[in-house]
Amino acid sequence: MRGNIYDRLSERREREERLERERLEKEALDALPPPPKFFLTNELSFTRPENLKDKTFHVFTLTDIGPSPFSLVVGRSPAEPDADLETVAQQLLDEVQKSLSHLQWIEPISPLEIAGVDARRVEFRWRQQGKPVHQVQLIFLHQDEFGRPLLLQITGTSNNPKGMTSEERSAFDEIVSSLELRKSEGGSKSESEAERDQRV
Repeated sequence: MRGNIYDRLSERREREERLERERLEKEALDALPPPPKFFLTNELSFTRPENLKDKTFHVFTLTDIGPSPFSLVVGRSPAEPDADLETVAQQLLDEVQKSLSHLQWIEPISPLEIAGVDARRVEFRWRQQGKPVHQVQLIFLHQDEFGRPLLLQITGTSNNPKGMTSEERSAFDEIVSSLELRKSEGGSKSESEAERDQRV
C-alpha cells in the first residue's frame, strides 16, 4: 500500500539530503592533499648472518658529480650493548674535536626527541681544504633486527661559505620532523605508524 503524498515527499527529501551529505563529504575528502610518500631506507630484505656488521650509509645530494652545496647523510653503526646516549655523544664529539681543523662550535650538544626517542643535537663548522663547512648532527640509539643497539646519525652538511642557508636548514628540519622509526618484524608499531593505520 502506497503512503500518502506527504510521506513520499518526506522520503524523497531525506534521500536527497543524504545524497547531498555524501557528495559534500566526498568533495571534502577529495580536497585534502594526498599524504606525502615516505622514503624507505631499504628496497629489499634478506636474512643477514648475525656476525656481519651493518655500517650502511644513505647519502642524499643535490648534484650528480662533484661536491654538493648541501648533503644529508644517515649513518648507522653498532653500539655497545650497555651504551647510553650521553656517553656515545661525548665520544663522538671528542673524535670530531681531534679530527677536524679550525673547529668552531655553533651550538653545544643539546637534548631533543626524534620520532619518540631521546636524541642529541650539535652544530659546528670547520675548514676542509681551506673552505668552510657547516654541519648539524643528530644522534640517537635504536636496535637492529637482532635487538642489538645501533647508533644512528643524521648529518646535514652545507658548503655555503656563509654557513647553512635558511633553505638548507628548513629542508633538514623537514626531513627530521617526518622521520619515523620502523620496528623489526614482530616488534610493536611506532605510535605514529599506529595512528596512520587507524586513519586508513
